[in-house]
Amino acid sequence: VDNLYRSFKFKQTYCRDLARRPEKVKSMDRYLFCSGAYDGKVNIYSAKKCHLLGSYQITTLSLARNINAVRFTSDGQKVLATTTVRRLVVLDVETGEQIFAYDNCTYNGRDRTALAVNLHSGPNLVVCACVNGKGLALFDLRMPLPLDFVNELYDGIIRDAVFLHESWPWCKGQPAILSVAENGIAKVTSLDGRVMQTIDIGSSIHSVAETPEKYGSMVDDGFGSVVMFGGDHLSSYVPDVGVQETMTEHGDVPLWKIKYSSNGNYLYTACDKGVVRRYRRYSDRHEFQDELFSHKDDVEDMDISPFDEYIVTASKDRSVGVYRLGGPSHGSTEYKEVR
Repeated sequence: VDNLYRSFKFKQTYCRDLARRPEKVKSMDRYLFCSGAYDGKVNIYSAKKCHLLGSYQITTLSLARNINAVRFTSDGQKVLATTTVRRLVVLDVETGEQIFAYDNCTYNGRDRTALAVNLHSGPNLVVCACVNGKGLALFDLRMPLPLDFVNELYDGIIRDAVFLHESWPWCKGQPAILSVAENGIAKVTSLDGRVMQTIDIGSSIHSVAETPEKYGSMVDDGFGSVVMFGGDHLSSYVPDVGVQETMTEHGDVPLWKIKYSSNGNYLYTACDKGVVRRYRRYSDRHEFQDELFSHKDDVEDMDISPFDEYIVTASKDRSVGVYRLGGPSHGSTEYKEVR
């Protein structure tokens, strides 16, 4: 089967409805992905069917309408969206109903902002850049108010954040947050706001991705765990060692999003000129493989379906791209018998 690339367009946002009619959204569907942009709507799609399943309005015409980050919770039951009116909204995936919202707690930048969910210990912990963009706001979705604020963590604007598994040496046996700022600084903070590690990459950073396995679990196979930083450069960082390699296939255009496949074998990058590239991870290095596809303008965000079947992108050219990577890396799949 040939690789598939399709682009969705919409009049005021990133996407266009290619479906003939709305369909019921199933929250546990592994092919679901979402987007949000300039019209204040969260759009839900099926990567497998390559069309729009539903569109939910979360802001009113009287408010600034930009959505600057969207994420699913780890259980797939809810969609999180931050807006330029400093609000974090929680939506039910199947109905589109707003469950609740947190006001005056998120950064109102017009570009993609940091928003992360905890994939390691339940679906309720969420972190995003706080109001001034230089600190973090932590949420427990079971509580009506934000759990904690870490203000003035950086001198520059925070561009990305991830939850680290407790096995990483910086975490001291507890979940932690790794965030990066555009001034080239990355910090690991505990859930109660203590800074546990500071890393200076020396160049601007827009995105971060850690290898998905538990730290050190693949050493017997020759693979060490690393953190990748994307920005002016693509750099791999090893705890207690430092920057291990720097890659420059993207030239002088900055990277906006980087993402590992679920098994950590491949790294995908998206840059300012809209090009999506793939790297193969080896035991001692990452090696550039190919350019998968490109948008007409900068790629703002990128994600991969749970079993590495599809990669999806959102671009400033107001389109969403869907690219078929191949069959599922594990789990069930569809089949037909030919006689």
